[in-house]
Amino acid sequence: MIYTIIGVIILILALILLLILFIPFHISFYLNKRDKDIRGNIKLIWLKITLLKRTIPPEKKEKKEEKKKEPEKKRKLNIDGMLKVINKLQAALKHLIPILYALIKSIKLEKLYLNLNLGFTSPVSTALFSGYFWSISSIINIIPLINLSITPDFQRTRYDGSLDFELSLTLYRIVWALLKALTKKPVWELIWSIRKLNQ
Repeated sequence: MIYTIIGVIILILALILLLILFIPFHISFYLNKRDKDIRGNIKLIWLKITLLKRTIPPEKKEKKEEKKKEPEKKRKLNIDGMLKVINKLQAALKHLIPILYALIKSIKLEKLYLNLNLGFTSPVSTALFSGYFWSISSIINIIPLINLSITPDFQRTRYDGSLDFELSLTLYRIVWALLKALTKKPVWELIWSIRKLNQ
């Protein structure tokens, strides 16, 4: 009976792990600036569950009395340790680059909207910048998920706009590349050298 329960628990944990690896996380970011007013939010969603939500600017929390902390001792700059880390990084770089490639492949853009309201001190500069932006955005906007626009202001100087983008991130490629990297000796030597540097 106990083995059956353990087997069921292991099966459930394996299923949860597979869901985490193969079902994408959705990340959304929104930012809007009007004069000195800047507002936005960041969300991390998985299976329609909001795992993380942060507002910009952060919400003010009531200040709690903080206990006095002893001043931290200043660490001496370890030049030899830093040079050792750089050397280990160079040796491990070929094993770390696949992680970056896996990250790029795992990201899928779902939406990118950018709207700028700009005005420079010189109307000529505003017109030139707007012209360059329109020429570039007309090509990029062919992609259905992207919408770039600009509204020039020739009357006054302003740097306003809004940014709204969403992307999805799947973890299985990144985890696999990370596990492969951790089987390589140069990567472990890099990790140990970083740990020694921080001690």
